Amino acid sequence: MKKNGFTLAELLGVVVILGLLLLLVFPSVVKELKEGEKGIDNAVEQIIVNGASNYVENNKTAYPTNEDATYCITLNTIVKAGEISENLLIDKKGNTLDLSKKVEVQIKSGKKSYRLNDQCQNS
Repeated sequence: MKKNGFTLAELLGVVVILGLLLLLVFPSVVKELKEGEKGIDNAVEQIIVNGASNYVENNKTAYPTNEDATYCITLNTIVKAGEISENLLIDKKGNTLDLSKKVEVQIKSGKKSYRLNDQCQNS
């Protein structure tokens, strides 16, 4: 008699082995996805910081850097100035960031620091 196909025991063995492999691989795949999301957030934040830096540099009269100060610049202002593209401003879920968010530029002793905020105080 010819044997066509696999026995139930053989199929169950393959399913169990595949399940064990999935059990071993799945956590590392999830970890990589989470790290990728962090990478996206960091990249978008760096784009925003670079755009704000360029904007402040190109508008030195409005943002003097020789004194200690804090300035707030909306993302919308930076986008309209052409320093960053609105298409690049996405969060890890793929949604466009709210252009009313602000970049807080702090200048202390001639050094600038940038931080993305929902709201900030001008000094």
